[in-house]
Amino acid sequence: MKRIAVLACALALLGTGAGCGGPRVGDGDLTNNWAMLGTPKVPEPKAGDCWTTMATTIGKMKSSGLTQAPCDMEHIFETAKVGHFTGTAADSSSPPSPSQLTEAWTDCDKAALDYLGAEWQAGRVHVVVSSPTNRQWTGGARFYRCDIGALRTEAGTFEPRHDTMKGVLASDGDLKLGCGTQVGTTADSWDDITPAKCTEPQDVEYVGSVSSPGNDYPADGKAYDAAFGKTCQAKMLAYIGMSRSHWSSVKALYYGFWMTTGSKDEWTAGNHTARCYLMIDKKKITRSLKGAGDVRI
Repeated sequence: MKRIAVLACALALLGTGAGCGGPRVGDGDLTNNWAMLGTPKVPEPKAGDCWTTMATTIGKMKSSGLTQAPCDMEHIFETAKVGHFTGTAADSSSPPSPSQLTEAWTDCDKAALDYLGAEWQAGRVHVVVSSPTNRQWTGGARFYRCDIGALRTEAGTFEPRHDTMKGVLASDGDLKLGCGTQVGTTADSWDDITPAKCTEPQDVEYVGSVSSPGNDYPADGKAYDAAFGKTCQAKMLAYIGMSRSHWSSVKALYYGFWMTTGSKDEWTAGNHTARCYLMIDKKKITRSLKGAGDVRI
C-alpha cells in the first residue's frame, strides 16, 4: 500500500500540478536571488610578503621553490613589489622566458632600491624576478614578484632573518656592505669576503657597483675583465680620491669585482651589474680608505 500511495501522489502531480507531500517551505526559488559564483582566481602576493626556501645558496635556488612564511619567523626573501605582465608576455600560454623579463627586471631593480633605501648592490642581498608557476599561469595569474634575498657573504650563501629588510640599506644596517677580509685569494681570483668593521684588521672595502657596457654574458675570465675591469678600477680610484699616477706606485693596492648575476638567465633578463672592491695585498689596515686621497699603504 505504501508504494501505491506514492504512485497516486505522483499521478496527482502530473494531472493537476497540486502536491500531496508535507508543508511547503520557502518561495520555491532555489537560487534565492543569489549572485553567481565568480571565476576562481589565483591568490596574488603583495609587497612585504616573506618567503623561505630549502636552497642554501643563490645557485641552487629556483623561484618556484619559494614557500611563503610569516615575516616574524625565519625567512630569507621579502617581496618588494608585485607587478603584472602585459602585452605579448601576458598573452603567452606559458610563463615568460628570461628574454621576456627585461621590463620586469628594470621595475624590480627600482623597487629594490625604494624598499631597501639604497641600490641593492650596496648590500649583502640578491634580487630576483619571480614569475608564476606553470599551474598558476594556466589558472590566469599574470603577476611577478620583485623578491629580495639576504646573503651571509658575497659567495651567495643565504642568511635567514626574523626581521624585515625594508630600509636596511638607508643607514648602517646589518646587510650594508663595508669592509671585510679576503677569503681564498690567489694570484688572479678570490673566493669570498668575510664582513668586518673598518676599524678592525681588514683588507677589502666595497667602493660601489658598475654595469657592463656590453650585452654578452661573460663566458670566460677575459670577457669578465672586459665587462667590469676598467669601470671598477675607475670606481675604486674615485672612491679613494687617488690619482692614477699615484696608484701606479702603490704596490699593495688593487681592485676586484664580483658579478651580482646568479645565472645566465638573470643576465638575459637584464642584471648586468657587479660589485667593486678595493683590495690590499698581504697586509691589513684598520681604517676606511674612502676619501683618503693619495695615501701610502
